[in-house]
Amino acid sequence: MKPPPPGSPVPESPGRTATIGGAELRSRAVAAGLRAAGGVPWPVWRPVAELTGTALALHPNRGLRQWQANVTALTGRPVGRSLRRRALVSWAHNNALSMRLGHFTREQVISRIVMDPEQEERLRTVSATRGAVVALPHMGSWDLAGAWACAVGMPVSTVAEQLGRSEFELFLRERRRLGFTVHGHRDPLVGQKLIADARAKKLVCLLVDRNLSRGGVPVEWPAPRPVRSLMPIGPAHVALESGSMLLALSSTFEGGRLRLQLSDPIEAEPGARSRVSRYQSMMQQVCVFFHERITERPEDWHMLQPMFAEGES
Repeated sequence: MKPPPPGSPVPESPGRTATIGGAELRSRAVAAGLRAAGGVPWPVWRPVAELTGTALALHPNRGLRQWQANVTALTGRPVGRSLRRRALVSWAHNNALSMRLGHFTREQVISRIVMDPEQEERLRTVSATRGAVVALPHMGSWDLAGAWACAVGMPVSTVAEQLGRSEFELFLRERRRLGFTVHGHRDPLVGQKLIADARAKKLVCLLVDRNLSRGGVPVEWPAPRPVRSLMPIGPAHVALESGSMLLALSSTFEGGRLRLQLSDPIEAEPGARSRVSRYQSMMQQVCVFFHERITERPEDWHMLQPMFAEGES
């Protein structure tokens, strides 16, 4: 899901005036647009998503070309028009869900999720006893997956990109109403807060298929021709520091519903002695799980930014 952001606005710097700048005006305009879009009835969104995907597939833009390069790097197969169209419909479906999610009832959220009962029970048990940190790719609808977890009694803690102030406040308000705890990515204490949330048995959910931090550990995606990237250490770090279990989870669309698939428990390899090697070992296992899910349903992977040297356009 992109789970949206919380926290306080960035402090005013000395000498900064109180007038509304262009960035804030844009943020207010975007927030107003999101509120309006969220009010559109759900039955209208599905055909809109279908039409949008079909139209955009005819004339691939830079983001879509990048997605094609990423998928080809992972699967070793070229992307045809049919797959490109399905990917755009999936992308539009995800965005429509994110905008409409705050208007769903608890029952509507739960009814849209499909999950193997044994996997759901494992997630519930680990979350309630040891605590769980869940690593997710930008796949399916991570927002809907988080809303479902909150709705069935597993409150979610996450980190989100701190957008313009008005957008940030809108997302924070809506996600809080669904049961999320959302920390802004600029919060210098975000790591400590996530560890505290994990110890408090909140389900800490982090999107990690693309590294946006200055750090990260190298992982190898087991493609036909293996490709490397960096993954953030956040999930492994929070799991090790809090004593929680690390798991990975993917979501894919099945008609109008979302299927969730959970990995086996992820632990550091026995030979990993240093902190960095433990992080790398755990995130490599996350990477392998992601690769399996993405190659099964590449159309549901919404990665329109560069991932690999081979996948850059």
